[in-house]
Amino acid sequence: MGFFSNLTFKEFDEYINDIFNRIVDKLNVDSGSLIVMNDKEDIIFKIEKNLKINVENISIGNIDKMVLEKKEPIIINDEDLENFNISKKKKDIISSIIFPLYFKDKLIGIINLNREKEKFVEKDLKYLFKERKYLLPSIYNIILLEEMHKEKERFKNYVYVMELIVETYSKTENVIDFMNEITLKLEKKYDVKIKFVEHRLPKKKGLIKIRDKYFEIKYYYEYDEEIVEKIKQFFEKILLIKHAEELNKILDNYSDLAKETLLMNFVSWDLIQEINSALTSLNLITFFFEEQYPDAADEIKKLINRIKNAVSSYKSRFYNIESIELIDLKRLLKEIEKKLVFLDPDIKFNINTYIDAFIYGSKKILLNAVLNIIVSVLKYAKFNEYKIFNVDLCKKGMFYILEIKSTFLSINFVEFEKSINISKVMLNNYHINFNYSLKEEKEILFKLEIPAKDD
Repeated sequence: MGFFSNLTFKEFDEYINDIFNRIVDKLNVDSGSLIVMNDKEDIIFKIEKNLKINVENISIGNIDKMVLEKKEPIIINDEDLENFNISKKKKDIISSIIFPLYFKDKLIGIINLNREKEKFVEKDLKYLFKERKYLLPSIYNIILLEEMHKEKERFKNYVYVMELIVETYSKTENVIDFMNEITLKLEKKYDVKIKFVEHRLPKKKGLIKIRDKYFEIKYYYEYDEEIVEKIKQFFEKILLIKHAEELNKILDNYSDLAKETLLMNFVSWDLIQEINSALTSLNLITFFFEEQYPDAADEIKKLINRIKNAVSSYKSRFYNIESIELIDLKRLLKEIEKKLVFLDPDIKFNINTYIDAFIYGSKKILLNAVLNIIVSVLKYAKFNEYKIFNVDLCKKGMFYILEIKSTFLSINFVEFEKSINISKVMLNNYHINFNYSLKEEKEILFKLEIPAKDD
């Protein structure tokens, strides 16, 4: 006698074994089998006696399927085989009972019994019918308990995976690390193989866009497909949030770097002016008491010269003649576009210009001033699916007019105003007229009036 079981508790195995053995002994059965199925009609338990076949290979046969169509037990003797289109009888078997087990119209099992010398009769069927009213609820309860246990385990695994995804989200620095960590941990814990199939273009539905690529998530796991699909959907959402978080970090870095560059130029220039003013005052004071205190005056003059040399050295590094250069405004806008698209490939920076525009100035300061304005919009505005900036450059009289226009859903105006203030100050210091208008807090237009270079 052998059996195969997918049941969790061995007590269930023992109980079904006892049921089968009692039937075999009571009806003087020479060989047979009992198959138990769950709600999805997957076989979860099999037991056999004296069958010349491995228990793992036992399945519902053709005759079983014919009987199942009528849902009624049947006795099949040798002479009945032709009715089932079977010409070859089973060796040593003269009579069989096929007894399907239905509970609330659901097939939960099937009993096959064989005799080699004596035919089954109606009283044998009556015995099985009598036993059935005790047998069916018992087996069905086992199936339900098994399902409840598996559902509990599935739920525990579901919660664990959710916690794993959230924990990994908080511990990884970027979206690629997040993807790799989840793949490794799920494969190690559950032998779930996750594959990110890369696509350059969105040729099919359901792809997730990460940076400038599109990914299709495929998983290889043969159990609990419905649960795994839900986990996949949750993972996709967290993946997009992680990507958005990464973009926000880059935005912050861009914004801070641009503002820091502008602030250093602005503050250091003011500081240099204050130092020069103080040195002039010290020179004047020294002049009045130089005759009375020549030694002290000489020491003060040395200190003044040291400070002057330090200022000159600083100015030569940061405010030398190379800082002022010929700037190609079209190329400058292209450079800004490259930085923005690298930040987020979804950004559209549409440049419209039909003129050659050149000015003298600090390219670094102008680039950072304009970049800070655009990054501030990205940082404090909420967009729909598309982030579009329409850029127009033309010449009117003695000025180049640079207009940047964008549309969004809403904007945090207070924080936005604070963020662009340093750009406004620096542009004004370079005699660039800067203003902007906000239309219903959903459309913004920046306008820069830049003095044109004399031809």
